[in-house]
Order: sequence, then C-alpha cells, then structure tokens
Amino acid sequence: MLALALEEEPGTERILGIQRGPSAPLLGPKFEHVAAGPGDQRFETALAEADAVVLFPLLEVGERDARAVRERLTASVRRTLEAATRATTVVMWSSGVVYGAHPDNTVPLDEQAPLRANFDFAPARALEEAERQVLDLSVGRAEATRVVLRGAAVWAPSWRSFLARALSGPAMIGVRGYDPQVQSLDPDDAVRAMLLAIRGALPGGVYNVAPDDSLAASEAARLAGRRRVEVPESAAFAVGERLASMGVTITTPGELNYHMHPWVLGNRKLREAGWAPTKSARQAIVEAGRALPEGVRLGRVQVRRGDVVRGAAAAMAFVAALAALVRRRGGRA
Repeated sequence: MLALALEEEPGTERILGIQRGPSAPLLGPKFEHVAAGPGDQRFETALAEADAVVLFPLLEVGERDARAVRERLTASVRRTLEAATRATTVVMWSSGVVYGAHPDNTVPLDEQAPLRANFDFAPARALEEAERQVLDLSVGRAEATRVVLRGAAVWAPSWRSFLARALSGPAMIGVRGYDPQVQSLDPDDAVRAMLLAIRGALPGGVYNVAPDDSLAASEAARLAGRRRVEVPESAAFAVGERLASMGVTITTPGELNYHMHPWVLGNRKLREAGWAPTKSARQAIVEAGRALPEGVRLGRVQVRRGDVVRGAAAAMAFVAALAALVRRRGGRA
C-alpha cells in the first residue's frame, strides 16, 4: 500500500522494494523489486543511494526463542542503517504492542508511557529492541532524521498482522471476564502517517498512529460480523501453549494478553504534527470484517467456511516485511 501511495508522490522518482522472495504484483512504473536481504551485496548497493528508507520488521508470532528473535531482528536493522549511508530520513513502522498489554495501562497511552512489552510475546520485545536501534544515532548516518511510528491495532486482512489473522480464524477468541477496549487503525491512515514521515514533515522521534476512539472487544467482534468465543483464563493459556508447541496457532500464549488487557494509543502528538485519522475505530473494524476472504484461516492454510482442517501449520508473519527505498528530486543533505 505504501509503494502504491508513493507512486502518486510527484517528488518520488524511484521506489525500491527490498525483500527476499517474489515481487508484489500490480505495482506502478516507479517500483522496482530487489530480491535481497541484510547481508546480501544487492541489499547494500540498493540502500546506498536511498534518500529515505522505511523499515517493516518481519516477525513470526509463533517464535519460541525470544532471544534469537531479538538478535536476528536487531542485526537486520543494524545492517540496514549502516547500508543507508546517504539517507536523510529513516522511518520504522512499529506497533503499540511494545507498551505491553496490562490491566493497569492508562487509556489511552501516549508516547511517554513506559515500554513494557509482555515477557512471553517475543515479537513485541523484539520490536522494542529494534526501535532502540533505529533511534540510536551511533548506528548508521547520524544526520538522518529517525522516526518510529507505533501503530495501533490493524485488523485489515491485507495487513497480515496477528490481529488480522485472529479475525480470519474460525472465531475471535476472548477470555472470560475480560472485554478490553480495543482499536482498529485503517490501513490508509497508517500509510498517510508514513508518507508524512517520508516527506520530512515529522521531527525525529516516536509517534503513535491511532484512531481517535476505541471500543469493547465484544463490540468489535460484532461489528466485524465475527463470532466471539470466550474461554476460561486457565484453559485459554493451557490450550494456547499446547497449540503453539505444535505450530498450530489461533492464539499463542503470549498473544493472549493482548486480547485480555488494553493497549489503546493516543494520537495527540501526531495530530499536532498535521496528521488526522479519516476513519474511526468502528468504521475500520467494519471494513476489516467486510474485507475478509471467503473462508477461514488456520495458520498459513486458507479453507472454505464449513471445511474441517486437521494437522500442523506455521504461524502467520507478525508484520509483512518490506524495505521501501525512495529517491527524491533535489539536493541531498
């Protein structure tokens, strides 16, 4: 979505999508796919001419070795920053999961809230470490403006987040006795925040990207047209542990906290910088429900509704990986 939006930017001459694997289809004439990753010569060569770099960490929800996840991600981020020797802007798309999901969280959380990623949710802890890397001016070009965008929950199927995966499952899982406030960020609003950062309109630092409102999780399920199944807390964690060990996950044990406690983000700082959401949380969750493909998702397997699936499947990617490189007209700093 970001690459398509950048096609419309008059000051953008080239967009390089740098990612191992096949190219995304149906992108515009400015887009070039570079099949490479950190450690590859093509990766470093492509980034060396970048004016702006956007990082989308790729993490697996079902990862069991939290230390390995953090080390792999931070190494990739470091190599990216070191390769982007001419970039004047570095943007990282992160997530509000770094605040952690806790019963004593304020609603909403602002950027000054402490980072308390839940210990047993490896992706959140890895993102927290990656943010530190991006904001560390001793890594990469010190003169570059560093912006971290912490997105609220994105449920849209196209985003492929752990919440989008939960929405695409046979039912939305809830824990009995918990009905936390949740948000749903419209993907187009997320892209507009990234464009603002890429244009250099945001001073360096951290910004929450979120709608103005929130709603109860049970209401979100109803608006999305999904059935919500509530299980006892002890059973939820026991079943999650068993499924995770098999590689079959609707909800992993660490992920359950994010369905039990609030992690609602405030957007005042980004609003003051010139951004405003165009969709409410209610509108975005309704659209996410309407955008669901025909069928349900179990792990990586998409099946038609009513089919029964048995067997193991790997967890979906926590965030789709894409490093977007932009070459803008004009001089370089």
